[in-house]
Amino acid sequence: MNESDFLEKVSIFSYMKKRDLRRIAKMARHHTYRKGDVIIKEGDRDGRLFIILCGKVEVIKNLGTKNKRCLRTLGPENYFGEMALIDDFIRSASVVAIEETNVLSLDQWNLRQEFEKYPVLAIELLQVMSRRLRAVEKNLINSLGTLLPICANCKKIQDENEAWTPIEEYISDHSETEFSHRICPDCAKKLYPDFGQKA
Repeated sequence: MNESDFLEKVSIFSYMKKRDLRRIAKMARHHTYRKGDVIIKEGDRDGRLFIILCGKVEVIKNLGTKNKRCLRTLGPENYFGEMALIDDFIRSASVVAIEETNVLSLDQWNLRQEFEKYPVLAIELLQVMSRRLRAVEKNLINSLGTLLPICANCKKIQDENEAWTPIEEYISDHSETEFSHRICPDCAKKLYPDFGQKA
């Protein structure tokens, strides 16, 4: 099967005309990754869209840390990396091959230009983003819970073992959030009333 025929089976390209698929296929480059290879690294700037020909990958948040979390697994005819084509931001997660994986990549493919020609592409990406947002929301509810008992005085949270934990410790243990401590202006006035006053 040639690249344009394969692309026709991938949801984001399925509504495109044959001539456009052939044009896009000519821009595509082949890559082979071994098990454990990092295809995309969180925090990098990389304007490529990847389409999986064969094999499997995992999309991972906080790779290499104690807060490592697998967001999803993708196989043949799935794509990833499309958000960098839309917003030009850094990569929000890493992608790792979990078996030998062959992909096609499109480097700096002008997705916005394609939107004008095929508005259905924008709808496809909106649906993908919506599914991901729902998954994130579900993960947050599962990890933090919908109803958290919190002390009205010291603001500790009662966890699933009925132990009382400082709020920042609870959130750090149950999500990817990290804290830095500062003092708000109201508390600064109470704690240090003379600080900042004119002599």
